[in-house]
Amino acid sequence: MRKQYLKRTFVGAAVALSLATMLTGCNKAVSEPSEPLIKPVKLLAINDLTVADSDAFLARIDATYRAQLSFQVGGEIEKLIVRMGEEVKQGDVLATLDPKDLQLALDASQAQYALAKTQWERSKSLYNKKLISTDSYDQQETQYKAALANLEQAKTDLSYTEIHAPFDGVVSYTYVKPYQVVAAKQEILNLIDNTTLDVSFTLPVTYAEAVSLNSLKDAEMWVTMDSEPNNRIQGKFKEISTQPNADTNSYEAIVTITRPSDRNLLTGMTGQVHIAKQNVSDAMMLPNAAWVSKDAAHGEVWVMDSDTQQVNKVTLSLNANGAVESGLDKNDYVVIAGVERLVEGQVVKAWVREEGI
Repeated sequence: MRKQYLKRTFVGAAVALSLATMLTGCNKAVSEPSEPLIKPVKLLAINDLTVADSDAFLARIDATYRAQLSFQVGGEIEKLIVRMGEEVKQGDVLATLDPKDLQLALDASQAQYALAKTQWERSKSLYNKKLISTDSYDQQETQYKAALANLEQAKTDLSYTEIHAPFDGVVSYTYVKPYQVVAAKQEILNLIDNTTLDVSFTLPVTYAEAVSLNSLKDAEMWVTMDSEPNNRIQGKFKEISTQPNADTNSYEAIVTITRPSDRNLLTGMTGQVHIAKQNVSDAMMLPNAAWVSKDAAHGEVWVMDSDTQQVNKVTLSLNANGAVESGLDKNDYVVIAGVERLVEGQVVKAWVREEGI
């Protein structure tokens, strides 16, 4: 009987000790504050929703006026007076041929002409006296006229030994060297007008169908170069093709610009043509998953403070299309996934997709 009593007493003491230990552990757990729970959420930077004020199209610079200059006659180049990149004025001599052969041809033509003229005048006198036949006179007259034509052609050929600039411009390329023998019509150099430039680009058919030709002509346009994308050069609509390119399904279009004095713009350089959008609004659309609540005029979203990473509920004003008109700043981050699990002041972090194997 005494053993049974001692056994029960021992078991009771063990249970009491276990309970005391558990209570002590619970008190310790309650007394130590837990780490705040940081929830991963999907964020959208408002900067990503900034509305562009224009539509941009890849473009390439070309010369508005371009001339491929050549000699009208063949011969040996005597002088190439200009170099590539050199500016010239209208009428300037750019290159010359050695005139010796053409001068000899002119001298021979002058001698032939003088002889033919003398013979024609003699035959004319004899014909008037009825001493020669009409056929003989006509033959001498024909030879005289042929000699005169040859003389005029020889003079013209000699004048072709010089290439003159047809307009003010810049020598963009030279193809030959001095003392090189060239044929008639062979390219000698290129001259371009560098005061105004054509900027060619293509408009997709879908874009062209959405705008009228008149609105395109009146639209504000500007050009940016790849090397300086933030530097605008005002442009003016020039022309657009009426038939799309079958390969690209787009229309060829051209904008003209005045060459800036402080920019070294050259043909072949690439950039973008920008066409200003009409009636651009600052309103922006948010994904449906971003809204905590929403009605016709207002909506609530969670916005993360980038310093504390805490979210706060913000009320936004909406327009008739449901786009945000006010309530957000450019540097704000809006939660667009997991909004139903958040509370005011909740600490969050940007959710990053983990890469799988």
